[in-house]
Amino acid sequence: MTSFAERQGYRAVRSITQTDALDEQTRTEIWNVTNTLRTVLNDQTRRYRSKTCDHILSAVWTWEFRRPADEQPSDSAVWSRIKSTILTEEWFDALDLVEAIVGYVKRFEDQYTQGAVPAIVGAFNDRFERFLVEYRFIGLEVTPIASSAEAGAVTGALDATAAFNGARHHLERAVELLADRHNPDFPNSIKESISAVEAVCVSVTGEHTLGSALKRLEVSGVSIHPALAVAWSKMYGWVSDADGIRHGSIEAPDADQALAKYMLVTCSAFVSHVIEVGRKAGLI
Repeated sequence: MTSFAERQGYRAVRSITQTDALDEQTRTEIWNVTNTLRTVLNDQTRRYRSKTCDHILSAVWTWEFRRPADEQPSDSAVWSRIKSTILTEEWFDALDLVEAIVGYVKRFEDQYTQGAVPAIVGAFNDRFERFLVEYRFIGLEVTPIASSAEAGAVTGALDATAAFNGARHHLERAVELLADRHNPDFPNSIKESISAVEAVCVSVTGEHTLGSALKRLEVSGVSIHPALAVAWSKMYGWVSDADGIRHGSIEAPDADQALAKYMLVTCSAFVSHVIEVGRKAGLI
């Protein structure tokens, strides 16, 4: 949301996206969100003797900062180092640390900190969107997807596949491979995305090919526009035939980040749609 000064033309609207860097204002906001989490965790520790904060700081000290456990300083000193990393270190180190902290909040949550992860992820994503950071949290992964709508499609599919372990596993793996900032694996991310489509079609219809699954849905009374059915079939065929990505013939330079993102978002939306129409048809 733009400010009064931006709407009236007194201050320039932010327009430069942040892909391989984080400016000072963005880093400050990321730290402010992290500091809010710190306040919440400290409050839970004081009020309920929750051990979540202790576990998180110990994990950060030993696993992220790679320091000896017996040399861990006071809580405030660990938080100070976290702050320094976010504000001054490489942008990817800052995002690595934020991602790790969110993961530890989930890993070590107890009855007093349940519900903290969705709130903190939402706060980070809000700042990423506001400051045009080309990343979003999807689940517990910071992923190179800038559009909130696209991120919502993937998150929605992950939620929708809660009862479909195979499809959910493939989607989670696709996100993980795409989100790896040090060694991304775009071809295999694409493979996992389309495998999620295949898995959900098998689960919902009992058919083992997309074409058969679409026909089964139509027989069950689900109306699918012919052009849409053709588009889905062609996309599935592209990645599944002898020259497709699933058979390893497309090299890494061809299967780039843009294509991996497109396939993840598209397949996620498709997975959610299949589940929805499957329920309407009484197949689930």
